[in-house]
Amino acid sequence: MGAIPAIDFLSNNCTNRIKPSLLRDVKTEALLVFARTALERYFAQLDKADTGTASEIDEEALYVYNVLRKFLTQLQESVVNVDYLINLVQSSNKHPGLKVLMKKEEPLMEYYDIMAQKVKSHYDGKFVYLPVFLVVSVLAEWVLGEEKSTHIYPFLDEMDFLELIGKFEGNRNYFYQDDSCKISEIHELSFKVIEKLKNHKYKANKTRVSKSRRK
Repeated sequence: MGAIPAIDFLSNNCTNRIKPSLLRDVKTEALLVFARTALERYFAQLDKADTGTASEIDEEALYVYNVLRKFLTQLQESVVNVDYLINLVQSSNKHPGLKVLMKKEEPLMEYYDIMAQKVKSHYDGKFVYLPVFLVVSVLAEWVLGEEKSTHIYPFLDEMDFLELIGKFEGNRNYFYQDDSCKISEIHELSFKVIEKLKNHKYKANKTRVSKSRRK
C-alpha cells in the first residue's frame, strides 16, 4: 500500500488545526479534544432522538445548546477528536510513514487518555448523565480555576463559563437522579479530571537510552 500524506490524513478530521508548540499547551489541546469528542457524540444522539422542547427548562437549555453547538463548530475547525487519534494508531501499522506523525501526537494521546480513563472509571459502565455539563465544568475548572492560558485558542475567551454553569445550577432540583445531585457529582468529577491532567508529566523517549549515556 502507498503512504498516506499526513496532511491528507489530518484534513479529513480537522480543517485548520491549531497545534501547540509547547508541551504545557498540549494539555489544553487534550482537554479540547475531550470536549469536541463528547459534544459530537452528545449532539449526534440528540439530533437522532429529535426530542421536542416541552420541558420547563427548555428556553435555558436551548441557550446552552446553541452556545455549545457554536463552540463545537469552532472545535471542529481547530482541534482533532479522538477518532483521529484512534485512526492514526491503527493506520500507522499499515502505513509506516505515519509513525513519525504518531510519535508527535504521543503527548496528546497520553493526556487525553488519563482524562478518559478517569471518567470511564467513575461511571464504570453506568449511564453518563449530563455530558454537556461535564464539558463545561472541566473547561471552567481549567481556564478559570487553574487560570491556564487561552492565547492559542482565542475562541475560549468568548465562552462565558460562569453563565453556562449558572444555567445548570439554577435547575439543581431538576438534575436529581437516584437521590443524588448530578450537578454536585459532575463538579467533583471535573475537579478530579483536571487534577489528573494538571499533575501528569509526559516523559518523551521513555525506553530509549541516549548515545551520551551509553558512552
